Amino acid sequence: MPSTRTFSAALAASTLLFAPTVAAQDGPGMRQIHPPTMVSLGFGLGDQTLEVNRGEFPSPSNNNLPGVISRSTDAMHMRLRAEHFFGNDFGVFANIYIGSADDINEDIGSTESSLDSSGFFLAAAYRATMDDDFRLPVRFGPFMQAIEIDDGNFTNGAITYSTIGVRLSAEPEFILWQTPDGDRISECSVFADLSCGAGPTNVEDDSNKEEAYSFTLSYELGLRYRFANGIFGGLSYFAQKYHIGTTESYRNQVFFGVDDDFNGIMLTAGLRF
Repeated sequence: MPSTRTFSAALAASTLLFAPTVAAQDGPGMRQIHPPTMVSLGFGLGDQTLEVNRGEFPSPSNNNLPGVISRSTDAMHMRLRAEHFFGNDFGVFANIYIGSADDINEDIGSTESSLDSSGFFLAAAYRATMDDDFRLPVRFGPFMQAIEIDDGNFTNGAITYSTIGVRLSAEPEFILWQTPDGDRISECSVFADLSCGAGPTNVEDDSNKEEAYSFTLSYELGLRYRFANGIFGGLSYFAQKYHIGTTESYRNQVFFGVDDDFNGIMLTAGLRF
């Protein structure tokens, strides 16, 4: 566990030098220095890119190229996250999200297409490292991720890809500075969130249902500022890849492998206490 530092005349200087400072026995306690609970709501805007991996089969709608790549610049990603650590540094974590992208197949001639995404991640968490200016929570547990691709040209309705598997994530966070305000602390920090997961996938439309295997990768890099009352805001770059392998029916040109990528800017607001 991190040691408690004593405020002195060096406090102001260390703050100006962007060195984290924490309190003595009569100042902010460990719960303020490293808050155990965080709840946040994030909203992201960016690009959604969809690639259909047709392998050896050409795509008649794309000049006989071996794959279809399309893109939507009108994509959104919204998430709700919550985490709490107990006194032994173990805790629980939850992340639920939804996303959507309009005109995802516009680049390949579709006049009406969309991609909707959703997922959750429920994990056991552990504060692997925690000292005066650094935190590193690690999370592991089950996740679900799904996308639904709808296009007016699909003869068998929308295609749904849904994965249930296990996921691992880590979120290193470096404290740039902490400023005391009575028994509370305001704080500025930079963070990175890295995550990967894998599992079996169900692929289906109105007429067919098969199985595949997939993996997902995501990363986020950003800046947070927490006010003394616990409210914080964040700005970050967020990217997520969802790769689904082909099913057996690709030989009949029904279900091909898919790469679904989102990247954009994420705005976050929440409470850390």
